[in-house]
This record gives sequence, C-alpha cells and structure tokens, in this order.
Amino acid sequence: MVVVINDDRVSDVEAYLPVAKAFAADSAANEEGCISMEVLVDPKVEGRVLYLSHFESEEAFLKSTQGAIFHKWLPELGKYFISAEDHVFEVK
Repeated sequence: MVVVINDDRVSDVEAYLPVAKAFAADSAANEEGCISMEVLVDPKVEGRVLYLSHFESEEAFLKSTQGAIFHKWLPELGKYFISAEDHVFEVK
C-alpha cells in the first residue's frame, strides 16, 4: 500500500472545495486501487489544498491519474488549479 499526498495550490479554496470533495468521494468509491481519499486545507498557507490518499500500489495511483474519474473532474478542478506536487510513500 502507498500513501499519496498531492499538494495543490488553487486560486479560490472555497469554490474549489466542493468539487475537490466530490472528486475524492468518487475516486474512493469507484477508482480501482483507491482505498481512501481525503481533502485537507492548510489554514496557514493561502490556496493550499492537500489530497491524502491510500492506494493499493504506486501503479494504481499512477493509473488513476490517467483514468476516467480524474478526467471527468478535471474541467471543474482545472478552473482553480495553479500547481501541484505529488509525494508517494510506501507503507511498511
């Protein structure tokens, strides 16, 4: 299993959050290999939103970034997107 922290910067956190939460719920329920996904907000850094996800493997995570669920939500998420950085950690 891996834990993935996706560290996003967005232009409007309040507008982004409902879309991000819907995407996370859809991914956790329907994305093959996705065990869970949460959306977190950093109150000390303006525009910082984190996704904390558990996937069966790094391959499952990478596959999800090219999958139908991600692409379904991309137009709405993309309206607010500035940048992102992924960090993948193995659970031992």
